[in-house]
Formats: sequence, C-alpha cells, structure tokens
Amino acid sequence: MYQALNDAALDRLMSAYLDMRTELVRFLTARLGSHAAAEDIYQELFLRLRAARPQANIENLRGFIFRSAYNLANEHARAGQRRSKRDAAWSDLAGHKLGPESVADEPPADDAIDSKRKLEDLMAGLADLTPKSREVFVLHHLKGQSHRDIADGLGISVKAVEKQMTLALKSLAARLGIVRLRH
Repeated sequence: MYQALNDAALDRLMSAYLDMRTELVRFLTARLGSHAAAEDIYQELFLRLRAARPQANIENLRGFIFRSAYNLANEHARAGQRRSKRDAAWSDLAGHKLGPESVADEPPADDAIDSKRKLEDLMAGLADLTPKSREVFVLHHLKGQSHRDIADGLGISVKAVEKQMTLALKSLAARLGIVRLRH
C-alpha cells in the first residue's frame, strides 16, 4: 500500500513536470540568461524530482516544481560565480598582465622553435670563433664590459679589442645570415 502511494505520487509529479516543459524552460531561460543552461537545468530537475521520491501527495505540484527549478537555477548561478572567482584568482596568480590585458605566459610554439634554432646557430657560431674573438665577444655582449675594461683585463689595446669584436660580429652575422646595410 505504502509503495503504491509513493509510485502514484511520483507519477503525478513526473507527469506535471513533463506537461510544464515549455513554461519551465522559458522560466529558467529568463532566470539564467541562457537557453542552453536552461535546458541543462531542466534535465537536472528531472533527476532531482525522480530522486525526491515523494512520500505523500504534494498539494501544489506546480509550485513544488517551480520552486525546485528556482533552487536549481540559483545553485547553477552560485556555482558559476564561484567558478568565475576561482578562475580569476588563478589567472591573477598564474598569468601576466600588461596594463589591463592578459599576456600569454608562453610564446607561440613556432616562435619558440625558431628562437631555439637561432640560439643553436649562435652557439655554433661562437664555437667557430678564434679563442680571442670569442673571449672579447662574451666579455662585451654577455658580461657587459666596456671595450676599455676588456683591453685592461686582457692586457691589449682598445683597438685590438675593437678589431676582435669586428671579426666576431662579421663571423656571427655571416653564420646567422644577418645582412648589414651600409649607409
């Protein structure tokens, strides 16, 4: 007897739910601002109503169903707000900004591959330099020393440093395919 009452109440509830589909989807769309989200919530409502297993007759089926839909829409909206806050917090922590705009953390893959190839070419070009030219180039371009400081450190003239630097730059430019226009 108890099971029959429970099944009959569930049948009435599900029948009312199915009859109210158009109204429910319209209500949910207005509430959520998205027809797709409304359809999702309508489906979720079906599962919730089936799981409710009413123990007795519900006096106002429309009110019960609309209240259930309203509660699900609110849960959906709150979950969306939490998700937005979480994503914004993660983006602030993990990302970089240039003014108000987010900047990609990684360069595009083709740029990274091209840069790696250029670096490999540069390293090979440095290996091909004479020891003196390589030392002068590294001291000036990588360690930031002036020509005067390099000359003093190596015990050579500033002109010798300039000559070694010119030889290194010409060799590297040729190796890397850099053409220098003269004005």
